[in-house]
Amino acid sequence: MLVFVRLAAALSVAASASVASAAAQQPPVPPVMVQAPRWSAGDFAALVQEIGRSAQEGLNPERYGAAALQHAIDLRAPDLEAQASRAALLLAHDYAEGAAPGDARKGWEIARDPIDLDLWLREAIARHDVAGALQALLPRTAGYAALRAALPTCDTPAHCTTLKVNLERWRWLPRALGAHYLWANPAAYRLDLIEGDHIIQSHRIIVGKPATPTPVFAALVTGVTANPWWSVPSSIVSESVGAMVRNRPAQAARLGYVATRGAGGRLQVRQKPGPLNALGQVKIEMPNAYSIFLHDTPSKRLFEQERRAFSHGCMRTEHPDVLARTLLAPETVRSFDQYLAQGTNRTFALDRPVPVYVVYFTAVADPAATGGVAYLDDVYGRDAGLAKAS
Repeated sequence: MLVFVRLAAALSVAASASVASAAAQQPPVPPVMVQAPRWSAGDFAALVQEIGRSAQEGLNPERYGAAALQHAIDLRAPDLEAQASRAALLLAHDYAEGAAPGDARKGWEIARDPIDLDLWLREAIARHDVAGALQALLPRTAGYAALRAALPTCDTPAHCTTLKVNLERWRWLPRALGAHYLWANPAAYRLDLIEGDHIIQSHRIIVGKPATPTPVFAALVTGVTANPWWSVPSSIVSESVGAMVRNRPAQAARLGYVATRGAGGRLQVRQKPGPLNALGQVKIEMPNAYSIFLHDTPSKRLFEQERRAFSHGCMRTEHPDVLARTLLAPETVRSFDQYLAQGTNRTFALDRPVPVYVVYFTAVADPAATGGVAYLDDVYGRDAGLAKAS
């Protein structure tokens, strides 16, 4: 009996080893593959239709190969899905980020959140809603909608070009600008405080000269300074203020300039707070790489001029004290007013930073204008280059 048990155990072990050996010799079981969503006939038709409709967004449908794609659909070409995917991805890119090449966007320093277009395409085809997914990539602002609505009825080729250029600029912007933000447009010489889709405050601004244009960028307003010091930029020191400090020190002192020597003996100049300070009595703090700010000015008569490109890049703002009181918490406003009246320098932090977008649009929504759009002076001469590149 004992012999039988041992023999059965040995046979069992041998059988198990044989099974394991056989299993090892078999090819591995392939993993379960998740197939990419397949295009339907309706998807192809919707894509062709949306490519044609892209003209309403100021784009050129020929860029997306609509004729070749329709030919491939008619022939049921073997690479039809690949052709459709390429066209859809290019159109999605242009809707989401703009069609102009990178060199045409030089100087536009407002970042966008990246979009995974491959994932976008898979989801669009899986839902069989290619047209809806494409249109969801477009800007949803009232400003963009107004320009798009004006495009079919624009009265001159020049206006049509201007509309297309500015629709393109809208596509470069983040889709979510925030519920509460500042919007500065040097081409309009105007600064708006916006909540939702409503302008709750508007100010005239003086902007950079064509030789020293106000840059395009986004920042956060972090505080408001009453009676600021002005750190004179090195370019202005070299251009004018430095010579005054060296050659006419009494005049420089009368204007509040204080000079020191920095690293390597470089002349550094600051201007004291006071009625002659170039920043005026109020500075809106918005740290950025360009050292560009919104601020007051003692030269208030310049706000009466229609074209106001006079600065070295900063934006002199009419009634900045009114803007400051709106940005500050109510309990801080009294202290701000006290320091402002005393001529004392102090910075007041905002409870919550406010986004500020310094943009450049030469066509803007205006209900009072013909066609609902006002066409502005291209003060920095940027439209022609972008129109050529788009």
